[in-house]
Amino acid sequence: MDPYLEDSEFWADFHSKLASEIAYQLTSLISPKYFTGVEIHNAGISELNLGKSLHNTYPDVGIYQPLGHSGGTLAPVAVMTMTAPLERMVMLPERTKTRTIKIYITKTSQLVTAIELLSPANKRGLGLEEYQRKRMQLLDSPVHLMELDLLRGGERPGPEVYSPPIDTDYILLVNRVRPGLRVSEIWPLPLNEAFPVLPVPLLPPDPDVPLDLNQALQTVYDRSGYHWRIDYSQPPPAPALRPVIAEWRQENKK
Repeated sequence: MDPYLEDSEFWADFHSKLASEIAYQLTSLISPKYFTGVEIHNAGISELNLGKSLHNTYPDVGIYQPLGHSGGTLAPVAVMTMTAPLERMVMLPERTKTRTIKIYITKTSQLVTAIELLSPANKRGLGLEEYQRKRMQLLDSPVHLMELDLLRGGERPGPEVYSPPIDTDYILLVNRVRPGLRVSEIWPLPLNEAFPVLPVPLLPPDPDVPLDLNQALQTVYDRSGYHWRIDYSQPPPAPALRPVIAEWRQENKK
């Protein structure tokens, strides 16, 4: 993993492209019995349905034309300009899009596996709380959960990961549907090591399919031109590198 991709200038673009590349890679392995989809969600914000309402709604105050009025020229009315004595800016919350790669059964559209590609919004504030609720709902359902946390900053959302904490940079996790307890298989990943090939669980008796994150990352990196867009002469974005990684980086710069 390249820590420079965690910078806000690159993360949204990288996050979007990596999710699509993972879905594309898996589709070639699981079709036609299964298919993939990428769900996009605004983290930390409750969505309003601004389309067609399910119920009739009526305004509290309205402007109406009386029945029988035939139109024509309106009588001139004196207009008074009214200026508010005070104006203050309203700060709207930043809309951070998160993406989940989902695997469904083709014939029934039943959700089988959810692959959560975490964003900064999933790891802080209201977005963290919202994601933790979503996470518990998935773990309490007959759906496999995979969690790809490729961010060093923020809080780890899963209690099995943060208590006790794991001294690493990134966390890859697979949690399968099993009778009784749900057990998370965890891959701690320092940023100076290559990604493992992760098993993606499907419905039995179908075997796991491999997710080659190294290939997906390299494809996105090359196609996006990050190698000439990123200024590697500058320090990596926050948070600070762990001491062992900082020492490794210094040695490799010589």
